[in-house]
Amino acid sequence: MTGNRALLAALKRELRAERAAVREGLAEDERASMSARVCSYALDWLREEKAASLLAYVPFRSELDCRPLIAGAWALGREVLLPRVIAEAGTMSLHTVGSWEELVPGAYGILEPLIPEGNGQEREVLPVPDVVFVPGLAFDRQGGRLGYGKGYYDRMQASWKRESGFALKPPVWIGLAFSQQLVPEVPMDGHDAYMDMLITEEGIFHCRKENIPWN
Repeated sequence: MTGNRALLAALKRELRAERAAVREGLAEDERASMSARVCSYALDWLREEKAASLLAYVPFRSELDCRPLIAGAWALGREVLLPRVIAEAGTMSLHTVGSWEELVPGAYGILEPLIPEGNGQEREVLPVPDVVFVPGLAFDRQGGRLGYGKGYYDRMQASWKRESGFALKPPVWIGLAFSQQLVPEVPMDGHDAYMDMLITEEGIFHCRKENIPWN
């Protein structure tokens, strides 16, 4: 590892620890209240922009709780995709989910879509969703995001960009976060995924408007 890359890695480790402590220091009822507000903004955006499909996540530990967003999307008749981690490959497969009963504990103890053994769906290729809602530890208003260091979302964004068929209408990448997770600048590698928008309990922030096909 070169000196610059070692410095960047150290900055990321420090920021991860700092923002994780801040997020975990929020009272449970405060997290729930702010999460509900964020999900309300996100659902309003989905309705206004008529986005038909979305990739979300099931919250873990002190992450912003986007379950009201998922439930709201189901009520609106939107297609909801949830990820299943394929740890040995360092990737995620995406699966349409229509109820909480379709989830079971998976990698890292996070609820994931249940895939019966032997049905061949583990590597299922699904259409790229209109919107990708992403968790994280820190974000900045330029679209920078700091995740947990596993690179799942970074690799997924990069793989979609390599597919020329998605060039005309890439998904909108939206970070969901508490305002306490925003920092002036997230240290970013060249392969790190940038967000097009951020939604916090304070509202919606457009980071890279030129990349958003809904305007």
